[in-house]
Amino acid sequence: MSSAQNIAGLSAPGAKKSVFRADIQGLRALAVGIVVIYHFWPKALPGGFVGVDVFFVISGFLITSHLLSKPPRSVRDVGQFWMRRVKRLLPASFLVILVSLIGVWLLAPETLWQDWGFQAIASTFYFQNWFLASSKVDYLAEADAPSPFQHFWSLSTEEQFYLVWPILIGLSVLMAVKRRKNTYRFALAGIAVVFLASLSYSIYATATDPGTAYFSTLTRGWEFAAGALVAAFGASAHASKRDRLSSIAAWVGFGAIVISALTFSGEMPFPGAVALLPVLGTALLLLSNATRRSSPQLLLGNKVVRFLGDNSYAIYLWHWPLLILVPYAVSEFGVIAQLLTLALTILLAVSTQVLVETKFRKFIDVSRVVSGPRFLLAGSATLAIVAGSFYAMSSQIIEDSQDITASVLRVEKSLGEDCTGPNALTDSCASGAGIAQSFKSLAPAPVVAKTDKPKIYADNCFAGQSDDFGNKPVCSYGDGEIKVALIGNSHAGQWFPALEPIAQRNDWSLDTYLISRCAVNGERQQFDSEGRIEGCAEYESWALDKFEAEDYDLIISSSRQSLALEGYDFESSTEPSRQAFEVALESWADTGAEVVVIEDTAFPGATVKNVPDCVAENSNKLLDCSGPAGEWIPADPLAEAAETINDERIDSVDMNGFLCGSGTCHAVIGGLVAYWDHSHLSNTYAASLSPMLEQKIENAVSEPELFTSD
Repeated sequence: MSSAQNIAGLSAPGAKKSVFRADIQGLRALAVGIVVIYHFWPKALPGGFVGVDVFFVISGFLITSHLLSKPPRSVRDVGQFWMRRVKRLLPASFLVILVSLIGVWLLAPETLWQDWGFQAIASTFYFQNWFLASSKVDYLAEADAPSPFQHFWSLSTEEQFYLVWPILIGLSVLMAVKRRKNTYRFALAGIAVVFLASLSYSIYATATDPGTAYFSTLTRGWEFAAGALVAAFGASAHASKRDRLSSIAAWVGFGAIVISALTFSGEMPFPGAVALLPVLGTALLLLSNATRRSSPQLLLGNKVVRFLGDNSYAIYLWHWPLLILVPYAVSEFGVIAQLLTLALTILLAVSTQVLVETKFRKFIDVSRVVSGPRFLLAGSATLAIVAGSFYAMSSQIIEDSQDITASVLRVEKSLGEDCTGPNALTDSCASGAGIAQSFKSLAPAPVVAKTDKPKIYADNCFAGQSDDFGNKPVCSYGDGEIKVALIGNSHAGQWFPALEPIAQRNDWSLDTYLISRCAVNGERQQFDSEGRIEGCAEYESWALDKFEAEDYDLIISSSRQSLALEGYDFESSTEPSRQAFEVALESWADTGAEVVVIEDTAFPGATVKNVPDCVAENSNKLLDCSGPAGEWIPADPLAEAAETINDERIDSVDMNGFLCGSGTCHAVIGGLVAYWDHSHLSNTYAASLSPMLEQKIENAVSEPELFTSD
């Protein structure tokens, strides 16, 4: 997010020698300011994330200006360009990564160490954006805490641009010379091709796979190219101007950035065509270069703004890890703590700018020992060793706690079987020891709880969002004579560990019809792409055809409503969802099967970001991870539909009595960690509920022969 402050004079008609542009420092200050405000107070500036796009345009402009004035003509020239970037950017980023790793070790719960350790490695080698694109767009990962290294995605994108761009510009200039063409026009045409190709792909990818598109270098390349186009127009085009038209254009560009920051939101598919507003606004500001007193120069060129611009790179580096780690060190991260964190950000940024970005860079320039390549190798190797060791240590901690069966036995030995797991909320636990602030042992250990999922995930039993639910797997377990289907989203899948033993005890063959996030009622729900909307809406009719063909004896369903229906907000979606579920339930029953709905389980995400993280952080005050039943127990249109229908073939069962008691729902019950994220029952806890669930389903159905174990 930084480049040389001066714009080199270009060898084109009207070119001027190196000129300092204070407005660019002001633009940097504006960009980092809106990003920081967005991160600290997102409601105050919901579109503040566009500050990153402003940085991208500035980088494209400055780097292309430099490359066109002194185009690389050999591999050596390209290497020297890269080394200048290394000396300018990497010392500060390496420092922040190292300090952040230490902060993670000292402050963050060990449940986060492995993931964050790997992200430190991804940030060191600047592939963080691709890591996030591949791993953090998963619906089931939405409860994962953001890492102190997450902001390196934009720096990774920028470094990848720096890696490729000098080669493209060098080749463009070489081809122009060989063909005796005007260098600038030839470069302008090539940059325009990159701009249009990347923008077109960005619009397509944002519409079809917005999660990946947000982090992809390919969908962001046009933003750099927008700045590069301004540079390729030539120095005379973006030279300083004092005319009224340039001043008006500059205000239009400035307004486009401000309007984007104020009106955009994280709910909008981005970048795509939406990003044209802040990107073209920034490009217009750069092209206008208005210095008239009535221009934005008055705002962008003052000393305070220039101070922020001078330190913008370091501010961006430091603000995010502090924002993530400081809350672990204070009891309450309120406004005062936030302001102090912001002040610490500025202090560290100024120190880094003076001692690292300036003095250490000069030291590398004159040192005979610490050259750019040597620093790159030594710094990368050091961070790789430190981050790799941290990752290996956290992996070993997880490995040492993998034996969940042994963990359960330790809990039973400590509490007694009568107070272990769901028994803690029954009359059998007379001592009340099953609900406590701390336990001698937990099962599974919090570092393992995050992966304590049903085996249906490893067996790939879900229709997924990545292909718009095109692949619809049906997983079959057992070969009994009684045919049972389990249908729904992940909140149906969470019951598999309880249902599989029931199937084994009662001669069932159990087939799963599971789909990620989608509520299976045939309605169009507000996914982030049309393909997913259609794929979800079509799933119910596909499943119904399967039910009719397979002739099931029993259909079990459960669902979490996590998305609003098209044309409704989330709250008003409940009633039309209930009506749609009524139709679906009746259709399933008409296939000849009995239908049982398991009411949706208490949802910790209402007050707790992630249960294993909370438990690890509050091992001696576990009740801090509990919450009011009124907030945790969600609206459930599927269960409401089952209760509304007057049909003996359709009934519902409620298992929340084994998660909540006396108005409070719990994350740890009888020494068992009940959830593996903010929403889904852990495999261990769901399995412990098997006898209770079997009894409730048996009481709900009208055909006793479905249960042969009695």
